[in-house]
Amino acid sequence: MSKYVIINEAGEIFLDTAENKIKNPEICKDILNNLKLRDDNTLVTQLENEDYIVESFDFPLKVKSVSFQNNHIFIHADFDCQFMTDLNEWSVDSNDEFYGMTVGRIPFKLTLKAQTQLFNLCDEYDDDSFTVQKIKILTPAYFQKNKDIKNSSFWNSTYQDINSPGWDLSQPAEAFKEMLQRLKFPKSRILVLGCGLGHDAAFFAEVGHVVTAVDFSKEAITQAKIKYGHLDNLTFECMNVFDLPTDWNFSFDVIIEHTLFCAIDTDQRTELVKIWKRLLHEEGQLMSVFYTMFKRSGPPYGVTEQEIRTLLLPHFQFLFWGRLRNSLPQRLGKELFALGKKR
Repeated sequence: MSKYVIINEAGEIFLDTAENKIKNPEICKDILNNLKLRDDNTLVTQLENEDYIVESFDFPLKVKSVSFQNNHIFIHADFDCQFMTDLNEWSVDSNDEFYGMTVGRIPFKLTLKAQTQLFNLCDEYDDDSFTVQKIKILTPAYFQKNKDIKNSSFWNSTYQDINSPGWDLSQPAEAFKEMLQRLKFPKSRILVLGCGLGHDAAFFAEVGHVVTAVDFSKEAITQAKIKYGHLDNLTFECMNVFDLPTDWNFSFDVIIEHTLFCAIDTDQRTELVKIWKRLLHEEGQLMSVFYTMFKRSGPPYGVTEQEIRTLLLPHFQFLFWGRLRNSLPQRLGKELFALGKKR
């Protein structure tokens, strides 16, 4: 059974549950020093030679100050931790906030204070770089653009591949199977956007809900209909999520989010949240599994709990919010389940 370390939004560290706070700063320091982002984008650490999966609300290192020594930039974080940064891994987001990676592959984010300090160290800076003591560090956009994901042909070719797409589980998400039993929804009108091969949509239809499933890929819809077309209460539609008709407004009791948010252009995330709100009726709910991880390229693109909360709070009141620990092995530490009611 996997063990977990939790880093909350205040930078406090816990073992396994939010009730088990680590009060010894030396232990906390060891945990931060041993952080590492694995090649599969799982954030891990070690404590007393035992491996832990890390659930971090935001970036695990919130940088309080920066310094320049011997042609290297060092960051200083909580618990007197100091790290050398990888000069090739700096980036900036659309809000002009700075991010990077240590040489040991720990993701970090600069606080406003640290960012101001960095600018004061600079010889010069512009939108794409900064220079410290004649060393130029590039700062590309945090998320790396993939123009193909806006084209249906990209998704069609993905689903035509002999191997299933990496995000396809060949079954409904574990969170939906578990939470549906706990929540006991009455018969509802459910909308599944970015339905892929239809496993989640079919699951809700099989237990009696009236389900509409939408995907951009004609190939995905074709395969989904072959597998699940026998279900009378399940309708498949091949449409772009961002072009859904206005006569669908306020039509659904529940919208299901699973692997769509991470697959779209990151600049469209705010628009997607507004679409969810538009399509739900006044008492409607969003049932979602978000893919939380530190991944700049996509699909799938990563997101933090902090980013999700910031995007959703103006539009949804959260009824449930928690990391999933019954995920498939390759997703452990990366999935967040959130149930929100439309404001």
